[in-house]
Amino acid sequence: MIEIHGPSYRYSQEVLKHPEYIWVRDHHYDADNQCYHVEKLLENSECDPQQHLLVFDHVNIQDGLTKYPYICFPSFLARENKEFVHQQITPDWNNKTFIFNFMINKPRSNRLRLLRLVEEHKLTNYQHTLTWKTNNINSIPINNYIFGSEIRLDRGIRNGSFKNAHTYKELLQKKIFEPTCISLITEPAYYEKECIVTEKTLMALYAGTVPIWVGGWRIPDYMSSMGFDVFDDIVDHSYQNNPDAGQRCNLAIERNIKLLTNFELTYSKLDRSRLQHNYDLLQQNVFLKDVLKKATSPELQSIVAQELL
Repeated sequence: MIEIHGPSYRYSQEVLKHPEYIWVRDHHYDADNQCYHVEKLLENSECDPQQHLLVFDHVNIQDGLTKYPYICFPSFLARENKEFVHQQITPDWNNKTFIFNFMINKPRSNRLRLLRLVEEHKLTNYQHTLTWKTNNINSIPINNYIFGSEIRLDRGIRNGSFKNAHTYKELLQKKIFEPTCISLITEPAYYEKECIVTEKTLMALYAGTVPIWVGGWRIPDYMSSMGFDVFDDIVDHSYQNNPDAGQRCNLAIERNIKLLTNFELTYSKLDRSRLQHNYDLLQQNVFLKDVLKKATSPELQSIVAQELL
């Protein structure tokens, strides 16, 4: 099995001589060059590219490289979920006084666009964290929630040894997430037609909030397929498969503007039993169950052993 770190991998003329399992870690689309480098690796194989199997640990729906054999194997999400369960987080959804929250660390395209959209639509009733040294986009204030030993960058922080679940429980749960009704979630995939779900979505569901994904590709479809309630009778998720990445962000806000501007309306639509349903699925770690169900080969079982056991 070959392991590739998606964000840093660049094809450099290497040639695969035999059929391989290719384990692709993290998001892997090169936005600068608008290409998948792993596709170049496949196409330059000595053997038939169809004999390889791509194994994606972050990608949950793959609509970009569908002509090749692949499996979406959510070992990353299963591991993150496991950390949240280990934290023994006790939810408190009784003090919701803000409409929505958003959280921005790394300056990805959808996050920059969200900053602009919040101000353009004059949205004010929210909680947020913006972990930059300065905001040169607009007037939304910097709002860091850190332990103190993280490495601060101009636009973002490096958490070091702090786990996402621990950061949520100790810094974000009570101050950012639980006081709100909706989470505006900016998962990392933007241009590519790939669904990626991370700890950002887990935080939103643990907090008993209704999720709206700003910029993601078909995330409501994926979460619904895993049994989660995406509140599609309340939220207009029709933005999710718009082919234009920028429009996906714009429409996520524009088509749900009433929810984002009317606290009484939004709060009245919260159903605790539905929020509890999502929390219960996280406590059961349905992502781990999916991984174990799909681990039918020694190669995939080795990933489980390495990542989750």
